[in-house]
Amino acid sequence: MKRESISLALNDLDERHISDTATYSPQAGQGSPERIVPMNKKRIITFALAAVLILALGITAYAGGGLLRAIGTHAMPKTGEYSSLAELPKIEKDVGFPMIVPEDFSNGYRFSDLKVNGEAVYGENSEVLTEYYTVHALYAKPGSAEIRLVLGPVFELPDTPAAPEPGERRTVGGVPVELTRDHYKVVPEDYEKTEDDLAREAEGHFYISFGSDEIEEYELAFAGFRLDGVEYTLMDMAANGDSLEVLVQMAEEIIAAAGN
Repeated sequence: MKRESISLALNDLDERHISDTATYSPQAGQGSPERIVPMNKKRIITFALAAVLILALGITAYAGGGLLRAIGTHAMPKTGEYSSLAELPKIEKDVGFPMIVPEDFSNGYRFSDLKVNGEAVYGENSEVLTEYYTVHALYAKPGSAEIRLVLGPVFELPDTPAAPEPGERRTVGGVPVELTRDHYKVVPEDYEKTEDDLAREAEGHFYISFGSDEIEEYELAFAGFRLDGVEYTLMDMAANGDSLEVLVQMAEEIIAAAGN
């Protein structure tokens, strides 16, 4: 699963408005991503979770080929929020790539709203190396956690560190799909990692971030795939034992729609 595409969904975490956490800062890039947490008491858990996602998915600044890079939000003219898919043709024209954004899925999830964000790859001096739009669609179902669908253009940056391995790979409708379920633990600044913490970190898909007032733990599930030059990422930010199968089913319906 391409780490850049998952990083874009960070903008959705705190009422879909915490993009400043993922925005590039040369100073922040010098520190440990485990502790990149703005210490705002009202929103501390959300920002701490964002920081652990930065750690896990690699969106803090990184050095490659002698160039310091980061991925973050970027002001662009055609961003906006939409409550209807009637404007999808316009949105496709604005962002510059085709997309499949279903009105609903057979499992009961229905479209709620959509947001177009501007994103950029930044260089060492905060110069914009590449800019692009991403699309974030939210799906809701009574009694269930929300599902996010994030879409962005496929592009490869040279000298990029290897992305974390997905937990599982499947082929759905002839399309490779990467599946991952991760555990995130957000802890106070004076927390000392236990032997169990260290062992689980070594095993992978377990991440710790510092900065909360108390220990908070989260399960997140992702399903990622590519269609027609577009990166699709389905996300369940409150995952349970069935989450990956739910995401696979939704991915299958999107892939089937692409073939029609």
